[in-house]
Amino acid sequence: MMFFKRTRDARKPNTQQANDASQADVTGAIAPVGVEAALGLDDDPIRARINALGSRLSLPTVRRALGVLEGEHPSGQRGSGYEFLDERTYMPGDEARFIDWKATARRGRPIVIDKERTVTSTVWMLLDGGSEMTGITAAGESECRVAFNAMRMFAMLSMRRGDDVAVAAVNSQGVVKAPVANRPVDFDRALRHVSRRIGKAPRSMEELLRFAKRIKDRRSLIIIVSDETGWSQVNPASIKTLRRTHQITAVCIKALNPFSVSQAPGGVFDAHTDRRIPAYLRTSTNESELSTHRAYMDTTLHDTLERAGATYISAASSETMFSEFVTMLSAAMKNRDVARGVR
Repeated sequence: MMFFKRTRDARKPNTQQANDASQADVTGAIAPVGVEAALGLDDDPIRARINALGSRLSLPTVRRALGVLEGEHPSGQRGSGYEFLDERTYMPGDEARFIDWKATARRGRPIVIDKERTVTSTVWMLLDGGSEMTGITAAGESECRVAFNAMRMFAMLSMRRGDDVAVAAVNSQGVVKAPVANRPVDFDRALRHVSRRIGKAPRSMEELLRFAKRIKDRRSLIIIVSDETGWSQVNPASIKTLRRTHQITAVCIKALNPFSVSQAPGGVFDAHTDRRIPAYLRTSTNESELSTHRAYMDTTLHDTLERAGATYISAASSETMFSEFVTMLSAAMKNRDVARGVR
């Protein structure tokens, strides 16, 4: 039997209980399916679709769609790469090999072409490793399973670009880092390594963001994965500060509504006290109120992170997460083409 839970005090009045539940930690003791079993290394159909997507997309398409620093890519800095950056008049001290002779002939004076330096980056994936992530989503799937599949989506494309992928799980006990991965098999091994930390202690989004700020790879992509209650504890100012030096993608997993009338026979249990949600609180009114509140919070979080320059993606299942991921790629590619005047 699987046990899910929510809320901190199951004996409070209905209205207060609903308000508290919207902010409470969502976790659950998942039995018999454990965290490592949620990795889905062999029998997960979503994993096969992720691999297929990665093999179908061409490398230029991946670069255009993601809009992130993956593999050898333009850095925006002057160097000796292949991407055109700017042209200017020759100045004393410039090397003659940088002179563009065709442009010089057209202009009638020496013209130097600046190129962008290409770099290889490390993609950082930071997972909320709190016990709250062992809970169940609104679609009935393990939160950590959805999180692992979301991380695979980004990792598959990043590794195809030649990037290294660093994985870390953070909770109130500290940080667990896995060896850097540059192959799918290494990435699965990294997920298995950090999965041992999940469920050992409560979450700490403050510690997670502190770790993110200590990452020295400026301009690298950081993917932060947590559920909606975890993101509700994040100060938008922290994301804005982090966005100044890194590309940020926020992955939000939608948790189970504890007041849902249709639940497993075992019911819903609190994350920290193991107290069951009583039947008189599992009403359609409470369920509707909390669903409305969560929808509002999700929209607010999306708008807040978007204003901070971060990318936001949320879903309640691996299937929905995959669809949202593909939609995000398509939208990013379309927006970039429009900005460049491509039809």
